[in-house]
Order: sequence, then C-alpha cells, then structure tokens
Amino acid sequence: MQFGVTVPNVHETLAEPRTMTAVARHAEEVGFASVWVNDHVVLPPVPSAGEAAFAARYGEQHGQSLFEPLITLAYLAAATERIMLGTSVYLLPLRHPVLAAKQVVSLDVLSGGRAIFGVGVGWLEAEFEAVDVPFKRRGARTDEALRMLKALCDDADSEFLPKPVQRPHPPIWVGGRSEAAMRRAARLGDAWHPSHLTCDELRRFIPELGVHCERAGRAPADVAVTTRRRLVRSGAAAEAEEDRVLQGGPDRIAATVAELEEVGLSHLIVEIPGASEPALLENLDWFGREVLARDG
Repeated sequence: MQFGVTVPNVHETLAEPRTMTAVARHAEEVGFASVWVNDHVVLPPVPSAGEAAFAARYGEQHGQSLFEPLITLAYLAAATERIMLGTSVYLLPLRHPVLAAKQVVSLDVLSGGRAIFGVGVGWLEAEFEAVDVPFKRRGARTDEALRMLKALCDDADSEFLPKPVQRPHPPIWVGGRSEAAMRRAARLGDAWHPSHLTCDELRRFIPELGVHCERAGRAPADVAVTTRRRLVRSGAAAEAEEDRVLQGGPDRIAATVAELEEVGLSHLIVEIPGASEPALLENLDWFGREVLARDG
C-alpha cells in the first residue's frame, strides 16, 4: 500500500505558503508517496444563528483561507522532486471542463508526470449558487467533464497541447461514498476514492464496485480503491467512531493499515493533526518513523 498526506491549503491559520511547502517537502523526505489538497471555491457567510450553527451545518469553521487546489499543487511541484500531487477532491462541476482539463494537464507536464486528479461532485449548494452553476446537474456536469478530459488528452486531438506526461491522461480518482460515485468510478475512473469508510464498509462495497466495473465492460482490477483517514495519536481522546480513523500507537495503527490493505485498499491518505507548523511536522515525522518505515 502507498501513503499520502494532506496539505493544509484550506485552513484558518495553517493555509499559508511556508507551512504548505514545509509539509510537502517533509512528506517527500520521510517517504510518503503523495501529497493532497482539498477544494472549496467559496464558503457561505455565517448564518444569523452564529458560528456554532455554521460549524454544525457545514462541518467547517468560518474564516478559512481557501487556496485554489491546482494552483497550490503547481506551487508545490516546484518545491518538490518526486512526490505525487493530488486533489482530494477537486469540485469539477464548478469549473469549465476545457479550462479544468488544461489546468490539470499543465500541472502534469510541469511536474514531470506527478498529477493525480481526484474529483467530486460537491455537496454545498451555496458554492454552486456563487458561480452560477445548477446544483442538480452536478453529476451530469462531472461525467461530461471527465469524458472531455479523456478526449482532449487523446493524440487524435491535435489542437489540445501539450499532452500529459502520464498517458492516456493523469489518473482520475472519483470521490464520494454514494452508489452514483461508485458507478462513475467504474465507468470513468482509475480509482474509487471514498473518505473515512470502515473496513467492514469497504468489504461490503468493494465487491459492488467490481459488479459496476463488469457492467461497464471493465475488469474490477482496472479501478483501484483508495481512501482518507485522520491520524489520532495515542493519548488523545478516544474517537466516537474509532473505526474511521487511524488511532493509537504504532502497533495499533500498523494493524489497522494491514487490515485496510487486506480488504483491498491500494493508497491511504493520512490527515495529519496539528494546530501549528511544528506540530504538523512532528506528527508527520512520527508517522514516517513509526508506520511508513515499518510498512516499507
């Protein structure tokens, strides 16, 4: 199994160039295979009920810096050498499909073939309103954009240049836990990328993904399974849903990683905790020393 790590490009205090660069460089040094950025175009204003109601509804705090993901990855490409650069996930229906294709292909070429294009349909209706995109058409727009990306990357289209380094196109990871997302991954993706699923859920859903692949005329092995989990170091308060995080000391986390690999996971993105840059880097270093070194 390969491991990735999130970079805080969407955050109240840590989304700033020095910290993002430090996380990406240190991840490369300690042996992570990939770094990942999140995506929001805009968050709605705080409702009249206040900050608590906003956090309860949107799961995020108001006042975060929202660095555009592909621009952030291009910036990090210049600061790193080998590590893969991915979006988890890029809200594809919010963008014009040709422009999105041009940007991700440009990232792939400028980074020397290191782009992974994780995409999702989005869930926050206010974001769609902000860019005048119909919320109810987000699935259809995503399918159309993915088909267009593949067509534009094809050598037969001589007007769309440059072509990506990774052929036929940068890997496409389709985010989302829903059956619609699973079907989209089977038809159009190189990986299915749901977040924070338990091992039991993965055992149940992966065979369903295989059925969707066969219906789409593809082999189940053509579509990898990847996910994200938040790291909770030993000594921290127990999580209400411990089976959705990486929690505990090295032995316990190693056992969780082994179970995820056994059920069929090929790439695990780790959400590293930390309220400051030193804390982020210390936890990143701990994971590399205690988990990556053991897995390798």
